[in-house]
Amino acid sequence: MDKNDLKGYIWAKEVVEGKIIANKWVKLECKRYIDRLDNKVNLPCFFDFREAETIYKLLGLMNYATGFYANKPIIDYATGFQMMAWENIFCWFYKEADEHGLMKRMIEEVYLEIGRKAGKSFFCAVTELLIMLRSDKFSQHATAGKTRDISALVRNAIVEIIKASPAISKYFKVTRDKIECKLNECTTKHLSGEANNINGLLLSSFIVDEVANQEDGTIIGALKLSQMSTKDRLSIYISTQYDLEFNAFNDLLEYHKSILLGVDDETINTFGLLFELDEGDDFNDELNWWKANPLQMSLENGRNFLRQEYKKGLKIPSAMKEFRIKILNERLSGVLENGYVDFEQWKKGSLKNINFEGKEVVVGVDLSLTTDLTAISIMYEEQEKYYLKSHGFLPEDSLPERREKIDYRSFQEKGYCTITSGAIVIYTIVEEYIRNIESNYKCKIKCIVSDPFNAMQMMESLSKDYEVILLKQTYSNLSPAIKQFRDDI
Repeated sequence: MDKNDLKGYIWAKEVVEGKIIANKWVKLECKRYIDRLDNKVNLPCFFDFREAETIYKLLGLMNYATGFYANKPIIDYATGFQMMAWENIFCWFYKEADEHGLMKRMIEEVYLEIGRKAGKSFFCAVTELLIMLRSDKFSQHATAGKTRDISALVRNAIVEIIKASPAISKYFKVTRDKIECKLNECTTKHLSGEANNINGLLLSSFIVDEVANQEDGTIIGALKLSQMSTKDRLSIYISTQYDLEFNAFNDLLEYHKSILLGVDDETINTFGLLFELDEGDDFNDELNWWKANPLQMSLENGRNFLRQEYKKGLKIPSAMKEFRIKILNERLSGVLENGYVDFEQWKKGSLKNINFEGKEVVVGVDLSLTTDLTAISIMYEEQEKYYLKSHGFLPEDSLPERREKIDYRSFQEKGYCTITSGAIVIYTIVEEYIRNIESNYKCKIKCIVSDPFNAMQMMESLSKDYEVILLKQTYSNLSPAIKQFRDDI
């Protein structure tokens, strides 16, 4: 076997040559793979073609459990991108053994952004079976998700493939709480954040499904800690997009994108296929659907399914949003069908820093007591542009009960909000923040505007040193300004 026998390598070449429609990030990953196999880059690693032969043989012994190819060998119908992923995950090794004499695999972290109905559970199941069949003796592995139902999807897919594959089924033992490979006595468990059964393990590998459905990295953090003492580590993160502005997946994707762009040339142990639209792509153009959902677009039945979902979306706005997020992997979490402003348009005006020095600013105050956010905004207008910065305040005791899916502790670390102790917002801390605005930002407060609700005592205190305007939040007071601000955006 040589590189021209590798189905993933052939697919990567067709992507780079423009024969297959793909986005910027997939093209970069394909080029990276090609350059490595063509020895155009200096790596401390090598591609083990003997291991590739073994992987191909194992895929020939595994059968599809369901669908058009039920009971047929996986190797015969696996897609190019699936083969490219398996070739990279299993066949790159460091040239030098580590301090334990172990030949370690190069790839340690894998990121796969795949649209719905793109064979996600199937890919995870096959990958987990390959991991187990190629593992060291007694090693522990896991598939995980936020809920029991999510983690069970991959577990069930593994069991289905085992049952459909007589050549390998005799080497596996399936019980309620784990799956064991008899060849090496390694095990895999399906874990969930719901069951709180993640801690206390010693995992060589894990696959986290539907990562974008997790508001923070709690589950991932626990799984990573379980790998601390293992010699050969592999972490796989796979998901479609979800209707969450902040989730554990997108930070991982941005990290890998920075690697593909060459920001960190030293990092070689990651691999990712990020199937999403390119910036500026028209989601109405069917050709762009290939970039986000190559599996369905490669099948006539799949194309018809996507067309049907798109047509439904033309009639039902919520269905179109679902189509764009779950099928095309667009990040539309802030876009409401009948919302005040298009959140994507709003984000286009973001700046890393705003210089308030020497400016005359208006301070807006929106107070709350318990579950709502208290917010302080600083704004000035210059050359028909608004410059504004906001800071939130919320009580510690409200965090477990909050409805919005935001990691406020992380936001506090980044300086976006302040979490006060107790069950209600401490207004003395809010007032102190307002009084420090001029010194912290070297600006001049023109006036402070606030709804009088909950604010009278603090506003009376502030009025001794600043001009304070009390503005009741009524339709007649706010409607003209709100509409004008929306139009200006």
